[in-house]
Amino acid sequence: MDEDALDSEPLWSGAWEEMTVPVPVAASLLCLSPYTVGQLIEGGHLAADQRGKFRFVTLTSLFAYRRRHWSPERAAQYTVALDDAEALDQAGDQLAG
Repeated sequence: MDEDALDSEPLWSGAWEEMTVPVPVAASLLCLSPYTVGQLIEGGHLAADQRGKFRFVTLTSLFAYRRRHWSPERAAQYTVALDDAEALDQAGDQLAG
């Protein structure tokens, strides 16, 4: 591949606006419950698509909401949740093996 082709084409040309995540994943990323994420969708704070019985939150609205509402306290809660998840994984590994 020649140098000019690398300079003229973006490395990734996908549309972020089209990417979505399920409500439970959005809840995890925002350190909120799925119920609260549902309320944010209903209130127009997050954009979501309905596919059958499931809703998917757009990544652009999720990141915009997180940028507006993220605080050091929220970050600390997220870190604690990650630490707890790691502890649960370790306990599960010990029980399994």
